[in-house]
Amino acid sequence: MTSIIDKLRTMKIRTQLFLLIFTAGLLCFSLYHFLWLHKWDVWILMGDLFPDSLEIFPVFDENFWINLGEEALKYNIPESMDDKDGAKALEPFFDLMDDYTGIYIYGLEDGMYRAGRSPSFTDSQTAVSFFNELYYWTDGHGEESRHFSLEFKNGYASVTVTSLHRTFFVAPYFFFCFTFCIILFFIIVLFFINRKMKSVILLKQNILQMASGDLETPLPTLPQDEIGILFRELDNLRQALKASLLETQESRKSNQDLVAALSHDLRTPLTILKGYLEIIKRTQDTDMQEQYLDRCLHKTDEIKEMTDRIFEYTLVYEDADLPSLSPLPADVLYLHLAENADFLELTGFHVELSFPESAKLPKAVPAQFLGDTALLKRVFNNLFSNIIKYGDKKEPVIITGSLDGSCLSVSLQNAVKVESSGIESTKIGLKSVHKMLELMNGCVRTKNKDAQFTVELTFPIYRSQTPSNTS
Repeated sequence: MTSIIDKLRTMKIRTQLFLLIFTAGLLCFSLYHFLWLHKWDVWILMGDLFPDSLEIFPVFDENFWINLGEEALKYNIPESMDDKDGAKALEPFFDLMDDYTGIYIYGLEDGMYRAGRSPSFTDSQTAVSFFNELYYWTDGHGEESRHFSLEFKNGYASVTVTSLHRTFFVAPYFFFCFTFCIILFFIIVLFFINRKMKSVILLKQNILQMASGDLETPLPTLPQDEIGILFRELDNLRQALKASLLETQESRKSNQDLVAALSHDLRTPLTILKGYLEIIKRTQDTDMQEQYLDRCLHKTDEIKEMTDRIFEYTLVYEDADLPSLSPLPADVLYLHLAENADFLELTGFHVELSFPESAKLPKAVPAQFLGDTALLKRVFNNLFSNIIKYGDKKEPVIITGSLDGSCLSVSLQNAVKVESSGIESTKIGLKSVHKMLELMNGCVRTKNKDAQFTVELTFPIYRSQTPSNTS
């Protein structure tokens, strides 16, 4: 039962409305027929509860039939329907009937009509139209007829007495049943529509709440119809906006911190550089000039390093344009590694470089990967700069390359100096490496264990869609 209800709650609103109208219509139609079928039970109940109602809705009683029999013995039956005098002489007998009762006399032997009087209630055209419509809708239940033989002065006749008194009960009861079932039908349908409209109003309030800047309050969970889906997606949008806002705030704070730090860091070397240049300008001592020129070059290296950090920060935290990737041979990686390994050797490191001599795939197709030459250069410059800053020259730097059927891998491992100064405390360099590898569809894994820092770069092998010529 629960699963059926859950399934109904996830249906489209128009499907729910169609099923509701069908079910409510069937229920109200069945209720109407049930009430109408038990109308005489209601009549009896009203007679028991309200005895005075019998005066409002009179029925034939014993006294009526006794009086009718006694009065009939005083009159003769007309010889035929054309017996005007006999019918006129019978007129006082018909006065026993009220406005809602009719009597018709037929010959007992031949069954031919002799005389009669219709209820005077039906004399007006309006009353006739109303009674005909009511007779159609109530299937004649407002009319009561009785057929019997009655003795007159000159013999027996067949008599039919018709009463419309029950119309005073049947007509109101019919309109009550019909109106009650129609109102109940609309109450059920409008209750459903009202619930959906409340959901729409709640959706509007939540939208206005979000528009006012409230991204903390979660949206309620509703059934998964169209409105429920809107609530769910709006809540997802709220969470996304909240995360984006927090990210923007963090990025802005990082920008402010970076600008403040770089402003302070740049001011110091620039001030020192200016002092060195003034000394060079004023002194004539060649040895002193050469000494201060070396210092100036050192300070320019520091300034360049700081400006490189600005580029790396922009690459990590700002939306960068996609690079132009093209298939590159694996030898490009080896050339970058060899060049930077030589530079490490010059700075006093011992480097152990191991790279496959023949980085080739089966069928003599050289191994290739999708990359950008400029980004690759920045990646390796960044990594080897970190080695120079943090690496321990007493331990070797191990650089290895490997190739399997699906990817090219490069691993850089170096020992970390105990007295590492933590210049790159924000780890912008590694973040920029991650970003650049991501732009080239590669990935980066780092491990720092037992004073050994390892960086592993992975590039997926590029396979051309054009078949190679193997002849």
